[in-house]
Amino acid sequence: MLGRAESNGLPDRASESLAYADPVRLAERYVGAYNDRDLDAMLAVQDENVVSYPAPLFGHRPHFGHAGVREWWAAMMASDERYDVVVSEVRQVELDRVVILGEIRSSRTGGRLSPWGVLVRIRNGLIIESRSYLSDTDLLEELGLLGGPLTTS
Repeated sequence: MLGRAESNGLPDRASESLAYADPVRLAERYVGAYNDRDLDAMLAVQDENVVSYPAPLFGHRPHFGHAGVREWWAAMMASDERYDVVVSEVRQVELDRVVILGEIRSSRTGGRLSPWGVLVRIRNGLIIESRSYLSDTDLLEELGLLGGPLTTS
């Protein structure tokens, strides 16, 4: 099982090699910025033309560019509910794709709302696309989103 960083619930990857860790750390910083409610930190890891498909908790999707992310952020911050991500696993599925898996928790009830995953694509050291799913790992694997080929029965 992966360790947890104290500040934002992300796995501790201090022992990972730099070649593997750069995209992984970028994705972890992205999720950490969400949990820390730090918009500037989130925008700092995203390309200006990012396309974002957040979990459908705060309005419409997708969002285009930093302006779209800011619009989504404003809706999130205006909500009466606060959701936090608890990370259970991080996978680099391709050189430019990282998946973070975990669950969404409600801060109001403290309970688990849903399994969750985000797939981020990276180019030139920045996230160019993010897709969040309220789904479990088995379904994401079955859909081929975690790096494995689609299979039919």
